[in-house]
Amino acid sequence: MIPFKSISDQRLDFAFDCVQKVIESSEKNESTAQLTPAARKSLNKDKPEEWAKAYHQYVKSFAMLVLNSGLTAALLFAQGKANKEGDEGTAYKRIIEHLTKWLKEQGCVQGEEKDAIAGLYTQNSPEIRRATLKAVRFLEDLKRVADARLYHDKNEKKNG
Repeated sequence: MIPFKSISDQRLDFAFDCVQKVIESSEKNESTAQLTPAARKSLNKDKPEEWAKAYHQYVKSFAMLVLNSGLTAALLFAQGKANKEGDEGTAYKRIIEHLTKWLKEQGCVQGEEKDAIAGLYTQNSPEIRRATLKAVRFLEDLKRVADARLYHDKNEKKNG
């Protein structure tokens, strides 16, 4: 084992762990498949597979959203979506959770999710640029890992 990991290795490991948690929580809830349809509906409205698919879809475009709108605006947009019920809300909650944990680990934000988003307002431009750069690089790695490990539609056309 390498005693020292570069920042890109740390970022990739963190992204892999995040996607692995999505997979595990999706699989953990598959045990509800043995329940009756009425019991499943009352237990959880969201199919875990569906929010994992939504997570995969949204994480693919989130880095571009950060680049186009800015980190704070992108996180506020995601927070607005996360406040909704359903697969979309669950997926955005996970994206915010993963991104803010990474930024907190890198010393770019303080606090958890909503506090971290609010904390970005108090930072000056160089700090926001630093946080944005770290966020975009993390989101690119997260996208790569999600593409490799999460749901792929069998009906998608394959380039070949």
